[in-house]
Amino acid sequence: MFFVQRTEARVAAYGSLVWVGQALGPRVDAITADLIRVTEQMIPLNDVAADLAEMRAASIAENIAAVQYVLANGIDPSTVSPPAGAAAYAQRLARRGVPLTILLRAYGLGQYRILDAAIGLILAVPGPDQAARIAEVLKFAGTYLDRLNSSMGRIYEAERDRWLSSRQAARQQWIARLLDHDDVDVAAAEEVLGYRLDQWHHAAEVWSTVTGAEAVRALEQARQLLAAAMGTGGAELVAASGDRAMCLWFPTGQPCAVEKLTAQLETSGLPVRVALGPVGEGLSGFRRSARSAARAKALVVSAGETAPPVVDYDTIAPFALLSDDPDELTGLVHRVLGPLAGDGAKVELLRNTLDVFLAEGASYSRTARVLDVHRNTVQYRIQQVTGRYGIAVDTDTFELRFALGICRWYPHVLTRTI
Repeated sequence: MFFVQRTEARVAAYGSLVWVGQALGPRVDAITADLIRVTEQMIPLNDVAADLAEMRAASIAENIAAVQYVLANGIDPSTVSPPAGAAAYAQRLARRGVPLTILLRAYGLGQYRILDAAIGLILAVPGPDQAARIAEVLKFAGTYLDRLNSSMGRIYEAERDRWLSSRQAARQQWIARLLDHDDVDVAAAEEVLGYRLDQWHHAAEVWSTVTGAEAVRALEQARQLLAAAMGTGGAELVAASGDRAMCLWFPTGQPCAVEKLTAQLETSGLPVRVALGPVGEGLSGFRRSARSAARAKALVVSAGETAPPVVDYDTIAPFALLSDDPDELTGLVHRVLGPLAGDGAKVELLRNTLDVFLAEGASYSRTARVLDVHRNTVQYRIQQVTGRYGIAVDTDTFELRFALGICRWYPHVLTRTI
């Protein structure tokens, strides 16, 4: 039964409706049976929630009885709280993912039925105050329904938040086991996660450069964009990895087209970065792809704003594996590049030109095309590199390109002393 707070003033305010509540008493069972039947017809439970029919019927019965009790005892409807059974039903719906609108619609239907019966009773008793009594019962109904909807909404949402939180925690625990333990129950993990592990996987780390609600929106839009780019039809596995970051696994054996994804991301203007792991098969591929994506993310974070918005681990793997010894990285860079490893806009420009020049097979014209500058400008910069800084570009350039890559992905080596 409802919990109520009563005062003499409130009892007096609704005292004129007491006889309506008392007259409804003998009709409660019939009203309840009719409402259960109509509710089943107008708001059918789907197959997932079919086992809730009995609980819904009990909730309807409790609510009808509660309305009659409140009316018969002159209780202020703004002070009532939902019956225990009705609250339990709302919580069950929340855990089953049944929309709140289904619950509130059912209460509105019940309110209409009992209001119809109450007005019928008033109309059956002739008198000059019929209109006033109908107005009063309508006011009662509005106050009562508003109180009920508000209370049930809070109960539903609180349970939904708690359930989602516990469910997400369980998912996170299973994902952590899959990544870190060899004795994990794969079948149980698949059931909880709703994701098969005996297939190909393509992992991605996605994180936002903003915070708050904007980050949440950006991550969701990025997830949708990635799902479309992967062509997996939204069957991905998602795990939060912080307030503004997530890790995703896509069930596909085809690597993502990085250039196309980069163009789409830049066009969208989303404040996010993406690091892709390699495609892998089975549980081992699930793990390797995720770990590689995490390494790629760490590298992008190290590089800062100069890093591209989308990075593929396979293209930067040698640099992603170098994060454990910053002193060695600093020593190698300064040994190979000398003063060209300085921190400044001019030497950074020369390093970038040299990097592109080597990547384009020492072609001045192709380098000029990539950098969108004149060929003579490229020649002048390379002359500075070879003449002023004493760096040879006509011998084995592997170590040189490697040092330039370290400067790009680990800019802290340029200011680190050794």
